[in-house]
Amino acid sequence: MPKAKTQQLHLIQLLRAVAILFVMLGHLNGLLYKRYAQDWFGMGEWGRTGGVDMFFVISGFMIAYLYKHKIGESGQAGIFLQKRITRIIPYYWLTTFGVLSVLLIFPYFGEQLSISYVIKSMFLLSDDPILTVAWSLTHIFFFYFMFTLLLFRPTIGRLAIAIYLTVIITSYFIDFFPENMLAATLLNVSNLTIWLGAFVAFFLTTSRVKVNSLIGGALTVIGIAGFLFLWTNNTIRFLYIEQGTIRPLLYGISSCFLVAGLASIDLYQKTRVNKLLDYIGKASFSIFLTHSLFLMLFIILLIENVKIQEVIGWDLTMIVILLLTTIGGLLAYQFVEKPLNKRLNSLLNRNKMHHHLAVPAKKIS
Repeated sequence: MPKAKTQQLHLIQLLRAVAILFVMLGHLNGLLYKRYAQDWFGMGEWGRTGGVDMFFVISGFMIAYLYKHKIGESGQAGIFLQKRITRIIPYYWLTTFGVLSVLLIFPYFGEQLSISYVIKSMFLLSDDPILTVAWSLTHIFFFYFMFTLLLFRPTIGRLAIAIYLTVIITSYFIDFFPENMLAATLLNVSNLTIWLGAFVAFFLTTSRVKVNSLIGGALTVIGIAGFLFLWTNNTIRFLYIEQGTIRPLLYGISSCFLVAGLASIDLYQKTRVNKLLDYIGKASFSIFLTHSLFLMLFIILLIENVKIQEVIGWDLTMIVILLLTTIGGLLAYQFVEKPLNKRLNSLLNRNKMHHHLAVPAKKIS
């Protein structure tokens, strides 16, 4: 099994592209069902397609995969957290301002916004933020804080993580669902889902159990079957599955099988994926953050003003909106996220260099 050295996981990158497609499908169907009673396969009433749960698992997996060899290096903890904040928050703020502008110009999509609500949204303190998908970033950042503790003090970190995840599981079995927003966020099953992804990475890279590409293929099939089962049940509803906790957890477990399977194949043999899908995978965070903005813009433009659905029908209209939203996200990645990250990284590196130069050399006695 590969040890400390990491390698690029092309199939996981592909899975990122799949995850963002699931997220966009869910949100587009939800918007159109709410406003025009139009959707595919009843998706407008599903609540979630599993795309965000797949993102959670992939996020936990990749962080653990990339940083597992730095656990115990206390100096890496601050660097890790700084990189995560710099990578997400500035771009999130820009995207939120974009959505805020659309809501102010076209109030059709939202209610009147208060200043306190805007501030809470900007700092991820709202359970219903301006940028719809931002609720997921709250869970991601809490995972980052816990992982930072693991990097800084491994023994304390492992104990804290074990206690925390035990509390989440216990709270469900005793039917404890707090009304307080912070408590509800901390005890949400999504936090468990992210750590499941991390545990998959730890297992694949440290376990003595040999997981080859054949077993990887079998794990992938199980993951696909899990999603197909849940989607079929969402549509036909032949089995009651609790919507707030159990269904997201099942999406997460299915995603774990997919990630474990595809990563196993990646680790044991050379893989290649379509360049466009690989690029969509790299741009998945941009698409994830901006797709709500672009969905609103294209619904206003194409459905409300042009009435394109009256010409080509609802199915083609939805496909066109999905394609244009994806293109919008790719452009945001290429011309906003990449240059922004490059600039911020350059500033951080310059500050580190200045700090080094400012530290006086110790005298040699």
